[in-house]
Amino acid sequence: MNLWDKKAKNYARYNKELDNIQKETFKELTKLNIYFKNKNIVDIGCGTGVWTLHLAKDAKEITAIDSAQSMLEFFKEDALSLNLNNIKFENVSFKEWIQKNQGLHFDIAFLSMSPALQTFEDYEHFMNLADVKIYLGWADYRKSDFLDPIFEHFKTEFKGFHKQDLEFFLKEKTIKFHKFLFNETRQAQRIRQEALENALWHLSMNGIDASKDELEKWVKSDIIETIQSKIKLLIF
Repeated sequence: MNLWDKKAKNYARYNKELDNIQKETFKELTKLNIYFKNKNIVDIGCGTGVWTLHLAKDAKEITAIDSAQSMLEFFKEDALSLNLNNIKFENVSFKEWIQKNQGLHFDIAFLSMSPALQTFEDYEHFMNLADVKIYLGWADYRKSDFLDPIFEHFKTEFKGFHKQDLEFFLKEKTIKFHKFLFNETRQAQRIRQEALENALWHLSMNGIDASKDELEKWVKSDIIETIQSKIKLLIF
């Protein structure tokens, strides 16, 4: 079981109501005349299908890739409840999947807030996967009034940002792209146990092996976490 399997039970699930970022993203795509109707799509790092299930309502077929089996199990439950049968699930990392699917091509390649792409080689494969590429990722900050003091105590920080990310790659290769920035503020309400598990998970992602006892002073009761972040949409 990888760390994303551990995250699955507390991870966001599909909601028929679009959140603000989804609304703004689809608005930007419409401006660029990008639609999902009857398209073959690959969704990389699809998670629980928070985005994929919206795309699947219009798509011809979606290949949904994720390395966490637990994420896909929740995804399948929601797809079944929506009676969507045009999704092909692949429980595999992007690197493993691309090795087995050289030359495969789609109308649209989609990735949202996933660490599946890590290297220039990954970016190159993503670029060649489809006619249209859509990427949502962290921009230059993510602040949490709950996690930041814990990160500071353990001498670490949120590590969702990479200087040599996909945008850096596109600029290096002089590839034109459309960019749109979102500023998001949201609140996450968690019971004490969930808050502890969330903090431990983030520390584990940073290679820090902490215990629940070490976090007791930060999580004495249920919490409401305020998260502020900047997210970028790249389309090319």
